[in-house]
Amino acid sequence: MRLRRLEPILRNALAGPCSLPAGSTIVVAVSGGADSIALLIGLHRIAGELGLLVRAAHLHHGLRGPEADQDLAFVRALCSRLGVPLTWSRWNTRLRMRRRGLSGQAGLRVLRREFLLRTAEKAGAVAIATAHTSDDQLETMLLRLIRGTGLPGLGGMSPRRGAWIKPMLGATRADVEADLAKAGQPWREDRSNRDLRYARTRVRQLAIPALLECLDPSLDRKRARAKLLRRTLDTAREARGAHRALDRWASRVLPRFSRIQPGVAALDGKALGAIPLAIRRAVLRKVWQRLESNQGLTGRNLQALDDLIRNPHGTALVALPGGWQADRDGGGIRFRKARQITLPEPLRLRVPGRVSWNSYDVKGRWTTAGRALRGLPAKSSDVEFFAAEGIEGGLEVRVARADERFIPFGRRHSIRIGEFLSKQRVSRQLRICPAVLADHGGILWVIGVRRSARAMVRATTRRALRVHAESHD
Repeated sequence: MRLRRLEPILRNALAGPCSLPAGSTIVVAVSGGADSIALLIGLHRIAGELGLLVRAAHLHHGLRGPEADQDLAFVRALCSRLGVPLTWSRWNTRLRMRRRGLSGQAGLRVLRREFLLRTAEKAGAVAIATAHTSDDQLETMLLRLIRGTGLPGLGGMSPRRGAWIKPMLGATRADVEADLAKAGQPWREDRSNRDLRYARTRVRQLAIPALLECLDPSLDRKRARAKLLRRTLDTAREARGAHRALDRWASRVLPRFSRIQPGVAALDGKALGAIPLAIRRAVLRKVWQRLESNQGLTGRNLQALDDLIRNPHGTALVALPGGWQADRDGGGIRFRKARQITLPEPLRLRVPGRVSWNSYDVKGRWTTAGRALRGLPAKSSDVEFFAAEGIEGGLEVRVARADERFIPFGRRHSIRIGEFLSKQRVSRQLRICPAVLADHGGILWVIGVRRSARAMVRATTRRALRVHAESHD
């Protein structure tokens, strides 16, 4: 089964940016869609000549019922016919995301990456191949522009990042589907890819067709799309090259602008403010890399730092990821860890029972659903009710993690606890040490502020939990 357009693209990628040593094992992420099916077949065809071993991986998300079951059966049948080993698993992704405060397509992407990394580790694979095409590259760059991005974001997806490789970025979706159709190879269609609730789908179905209308009207739609995709690939390649060059330059000049010691960095604000924006941000990223290797700076972080450097009369303190902060120090800027605070240990709340935790006296008891519903309209901020059947495992009173997420009552989507509290009128102490009632599924109640949308008491509730949290402050 030859894929005439795709195979040369894969060969070039694996001889260039995605090159791997002979004898390497590649795990191919296979959903059943056209792109991933073409990637699996193409890599399987050329693996022998490149001395590579191919394995497939498929995650059943447990979300689309019989359609997802058919996707799995389709992938298993194809792998059996090709003789490619397949690792597959079925996860309850709704439950996993709820427990971890994840949501939406981004949450599913986190789980898929974890599954693929685990599969690669067990297989001894050195690379994980995903089937992103130049169409995906265009969608990604447009989404980043809409949300706000800098030079690294304009570089789009890299052909290789660590163990992750994208050898099909030089192919278009039209190339892939044409190859599969000529080879008589079917594929699966995921209806969620046409769901306009998702931003990527709106870009794909609404924004890109509008862009095509703005190109040369003498070109037909197919040629106009191919032209736009070529320009996208060229722009992304140039942006990545410029970013690498700026990064190297920033490494060389870093001592001119900063003094970096363990846990602290001092920057010359006046000198930084006098250089062009792109160079200034390259220096800031480089300083940050020396201080914090686990989390990157977002566009919002960089904008806040820029304001700190260029506006001496503006905000004097910027909160950064990982517990860091930046503040003014005379004419300079100082990065340092925020003052460490000793946080109280979690305490188990048995029902009926009470615990004294930090400045709170928390009491829990069971009641009927009727009494809970009658008490809801008159309840104060220190009392909440929860449906027993919605509580997962034991209860505890503890401090919320800074990156922990929950779905506040009245909202449909999760939010980080820090972001949520930043929009509420609460004390500084509560922002630093947010007290929560939680179960195994995560936060049930940000005590005294807002309950979560979980474990709601309804007319059908059989038993309810009443919690009273009295503050001694």
